[in-house]
Amino acid sequence: MEYFFEAHKNLVDATTDLINRELYYEIDWSHRLIGIKGFRGVGKTTFLLSYIRKHFGNSRDCLYINLNDFYFAKRRIFSFADEFYKRGGKVLVLDQIHKYVEWSKELRQCYDELPNLKIIFTSSPVRRILEGNDDLKDIARIYHLEGLSFREFLNFRTKEKFPKISL
Repeated sequence: MEYFFEAHKNLVDATTDLINRELYYEIDWSHRLIGIKGFRGVGKTTFLLSYIRKHFGNSRDCLYINLNDFYFAKRRIFSFADEFYKRGGKVLVLDQIHKYVEWSKELRQCYDELPNLKIIFTSSPVRRILEGNDDLKDIARIYHLEGLSFREFLNFRTKEKFPKISL
């Protein structure tokens, strides 16, 4: 567990709040199970690390995990989440959940058995998260992180706050 806390600290410290993405303001962050899907390279990891930095810093209440880590080849998400929860953890951020076999069943078990643990996860949009997925369809809120919009780019470049305009 200490290895993951140290990796979390290093990633959060190295992340700078570069761009305020519009999705940040659309997410109901109070929900217990939040999924963020988006294509490779759109900034899901940076988006999450920026959120963590803003709200938790290096507090041990929150832990970022990349499920691409070899550790999870033989360890279940639920057993890891349970250990984190028993140590006082409140928010578990699971990046690249689609790399993990039977991830939806494990998330459902976490949701059912760890009632005060919030889980935020990312996945590829190619992976169907709610469609035909009885484990998560009534409990998860899924959001889609699009590629950087021109308005977001302008806001970043000019330090302005151009409003969203619909056509």
